[in-house]
Amino acid sequence: MEPYDSISAALVREYPSLLDLYQDLHGHPELSGQEEWTSERVGKELEAAGFATTRGVGGHGVVGVLTRGSGPVVMVRADMDGLPLKEETGLPYTSREKTRDARGQEVHVMHACGHDLHMAALIGAARILASRQDWAGTLVMVGQPSEETVSGAARMIADGLFSRFPRPDAAIALHVAPEIPAGIIGWREGIISAGGESLDIVVCGIGGHAAHPERARDPVVLAAQIILAFQTIVSREVPPGELGIITVASVHGGSKHNAIPDEVLLQVNIRYFRKEVRDLLLNAIKRVTEGIARSAGITPPLFPRITLLPQSVPPMTNDPALTRKVADAFLQCYGADHVLCIDPVTGSEDFGIFGLIEPRIPICYFRIGCGDEKNTCGFLHSNRFSPPPEVIRDAAGALVIAAEAILDRAPLHPPGR
Repeated sequence: MEPYDSISAALVREYPSLLDLYQDLHGHPELSGQEEWTSERVGKELEAAGFATTRGVGGHGVVGVLTRGSGPVVMVRADMDGLPLKEETGLPYTSREKTRDARGQEVHVMHACGHDLHMAALIGAARILASRQDWAGTLVMVGQPSEETVSGAARMIADGLFSRFPRPDAAIALHVAPEIPAGIIGWREGIISAGGESLDIVVCGIGGHAAHPERARDPVVLAAQIILAFQTIVSREVPPGELGIITVASVHGGSKHNAIPDEVLLQVNIRYFRKEVRDLLLNAIKRVTEGIARSAGITPPLFPRITLLPQSVPPMTNDPALTRKVADAFLQCYGADHVLCIDPVTGSEDFGIFGLIEPRIPICYFRIGCGDEKNTCGFLHSNRFSPPPEVIRDAAGALVIAAEAILDRAPLHPPGR
């Protein structure tokens, strides 16, 4: 691999325009499944970098292909969707976007998970790799929609990502990490992120007047009891040392101060590393909700209704050989002080779905530090999350290094006729 100096110099040249792109993307986020403007923006950038580009793959997915002789096919992926949050960063390019979500409710939209930076890094890597003559093979640059609903990867695969385009020999992706200091790359062989499941739980009761709760069966009280009981599932049923998380992230019920509603909706998320723990959590959730309902005099027709949503993803597992190759390239370029073997994270990702299609495609997913001791950039999914834009250079450079570690070396001289 050519010394990192030439890649670094290219990053310095590209950074001003990548910063403009990042700010534009940050100011115009779109929700999962609505990434029409974003995909067009990413597509134009890939075309400008010399990639044959196709839009509308699995919804708003974008695929750019660049072939340079024979060699490995490397897929590089960035996620594109934003979150339904009102941005409070105070940045001059703060998002002021609003839209309607899948339930028809008007919501603010924000890039609160770094996908804007991931896209800028993808374009930076595409430009630099296209300008370099030291590799042979095929690059498949993917802008993936609907990562936040962990559904975009599966939709792109179903729409022919691996049949309409060159099938990857390896796939790489990254994510910004506020828990890792800026300037550090985090990597790990094997499981690197948790599996996740999302559930809707409708807690049923019998509505009535607030002045006569004895004539009702209050689902608000039942929901509160259920939420508290969930905490003992984790503390008393999940074995020590195992990861099990139950989060009730949303509670909706009632519309009037003096009217007890008929039902309350809980939006629940679980995280796990092992399938056995997943099954334990789901079974316990069903048992606890029905048990509390029964204790309040609720009969089976009104037992809580639990719906497992199609927003589920298994734990993501990095291919050991591929990940070691990429980590070795990082160590060679950056040195041991800037490359860190990390613990698995409890966040979930659908990038791993790309590696589960037979025959299996090796994947490598790594994390790019964007934090500091004072946590000035905030946390992922916070309305104050704002990673330092300079991390674009770190992320784009890491993608270039990782891709070139997998691609073949180009011949020093063109072959004779």
